[in-house]
Amino acid sequence: MKDFIVGDMEGTVLFLDIKNFLGISEILTPRETYLFVKKVMDPLALCVSSFSGHICQVQGDAIMAVFGQDSQNSEHAHNAVKCALKMMRELEELNPVLINQFKVPLSARIGLCTGPLYACFFDMNGNTEYTVMGKTVNIASRLQKINKKYETNILIDETVFGYIKRNIVTRRLDMIDIDGCSELLRIYEVLYMPEGYDRGIILRKERYEQGLEYYFQGKWDEAIDCFLQVSEDRASYLMIEKCRQNKADLPDGG
Repeated sequence: MKDFIVGDMEGTVLFLDIKNFLGISEILTPRETYLFVKKVMDPLALCVSSFSGHICQVQGDAIMAVFGQDSQNSEHAHNAVKCALKMMRELEELNPVLINQFKVPLSARIGLCTGPLYACFFDMNGNTEYTVMGKTVNIASRLQKINKKYETNILIDETVFGYIKRNIVTRRLDMIDIDGCSELLRIYEVLYMPEGYDRGIILRKERYEQGLEYYFQGKWDEAIDCFLQVSEDRASYLMIEKCRQNKADLPDGG
């Protein structure tokens, strides 16, 4: 860590949280929970290091990692998103083993944000850890949690999107209000690398994003029609409900 940046820097922060970990820990004994977490966290930690990231914190079922800590270049956003996709693949491959050994399935939610950070070596009770602080960290953490609302796996903000939009397939999801942010935050769902092309996913992505355009133009019926074409999707269901509520709020009832 001697070459890590200390002070002001720009980087990408990744937050990962295991879905329904409380429910999993209720099924398992404390020792089984430890074995479960170790079997999961070891390969995820390898993912972070393989994409030149650094784990700042591991808290039971959660990981916070930073990318860009040892160099100032734009690759940190690409590396972080590719790491997130690799993590999801690792968990998918682990699932049969975990179900066989522990009788529980596994998935995760990941949030990523790129922006200014303050990096430092933080000393607490004699233990020194390298970590980063700032609004970027808070947004990444919030995005991880917001996945639950939309039933998505990986969410990024617009800054990350600006770096990776030509190399990784995403879906523009919504604009949301986050406490502490003066403006609405545009968020995107990360889908896959281009080599994983799936025509069905692309068609649903295009219909959803067209519906989103209609939504922000106040064309509620046109938006609903688009979202209905991908109605098995939780985000589409939420947008349909928002369209119907906005129609009902019109002076003539829509």
